[in-house]
Amino acid sequence: MKISQDGIDVTNRFFEAIETLKHQKKMRGLQTFTNKYGLNRWNINTVKWNPEKSVLKPEWIVYLVRDYGISSEWILLGKGDMFK
Repeated sequence: MKISQDGIDVTNRFFEAIETLKHQKKMRGLQTFTNKYGLNRWNINTVKWNPEKSVLKPEWIVYLVRDYGISSEWILLGKGDMFK
């Protein structure tokens, strides 16, 4: 499966948000995120390292938007500020 450039861009912004939250000390890192939501860390790392082949699950974006104040417009479209 080949992922579109738009899909790759969303994935890259997702992981950029995770890194920003980590630097702001709002989350310790990807493992904290996966543990909090009962996600398989291997699956998320596969998406991180192969965004052109692996699909980011929509619910992962929901968690960042709902629980961490990430802007849905920014993460999906790349417009505006990262935070609401």
